[in-house]
Amino acid sequence: MNALKAALVIIGLIVVGMVAWGLVKLVFGLIGYLIVGALVVGGAWYLYTRLSRPMRTRR
Repeated sequence: MNALKAALVIIGLIVVGMVAWGLVKLVFGLIGYLIVGALVVGGAWYLYTRLSRPMRTRR
């Protein structure tokens, strides 16, 4: 009976570890997408504001 309990505990730890690993990958993946999205939006905003100003002519 002790061997059965030990096997169940080990199986439980493996399942919890797999679920935790999946959640960690999901969270870091979402953070990566947020960073890339922020860079794209920031770059587009920078270009828009830079191009929407009137051009100055240098003499």
